Amino acid sequence: MNKRELQGIETKKRLIECARKLFKEKGFNRTTVDDIIKEANSSKGGFYTHFKSKEELLFNMVPLINEIYDSFLKMDFKSTNAIEKISIFIQYVFKTMTDEIGLEFISTIYASQIKDLTTESFLIIDSERTYYIVFEKLIEEGKAKNEIKPEVNTKDTIDIFTTCFRGAIYDWCLHKGEFNLAEYGGKIMDIILNSIKVAQKNGHTLLNREV
Repeated sequence: MNKRELQGIETKKRLIECARKLFKEKGFNRTTVDDIIKEANSSKGGFYTHFKSKEELLFNMVPLINEIYDSFLKMDFKSTNAIEKISIFIQYVFKTMTDEIGLEFISTIYASQIKDLTTESFLIIDSERTYYIVFEKLIEEGKAKNEIKPEVNTKDTIDIFTTCFRGAIYDWCLHKGEFNLAEYGGKIMDIILNSIKVAQKNGHTLLNREV
């Protein structure tokens, strides 16, 4: 890779980081391309070399969410219970949406994905995404430790979690962030967690029978 190509990568990265900062401070709709160029100490030519529009730049920010999820994998948990770890991850995702990404960013992503059917979908979760990998790891760990029912289908369960995540976040966007996303979403996810975990009674595991 030559010097010019390296400079191009650095410029693109700087534009994305500056845009992310401005979107959080001013909101997506109130931030202009000129604002981003000025913050990044770039030019219009530099901007449009990498992005066709402000919206395209926004989509380039989506993979940054994976970096946030990657940090979860590096955390050290004292608890060895997979169900507790899943619960912690769920709260981590909702807190990330609220504190790191923000209502306007999320609302804009959801709106753009719905209104333009030709746009690449960034809300579809595949097995390569860190989010999926974390859930897969924790569910399989729970099944191995007899904390999650052995008949639970890992992929189907991740799909259900994801659908509920999207529903809670979309509802949060519709209500303009008026309620606590982590509390509201946590209640929904607890229903799923309770349905997949192995029942315990008097310290003993109960499988495939009523408690």
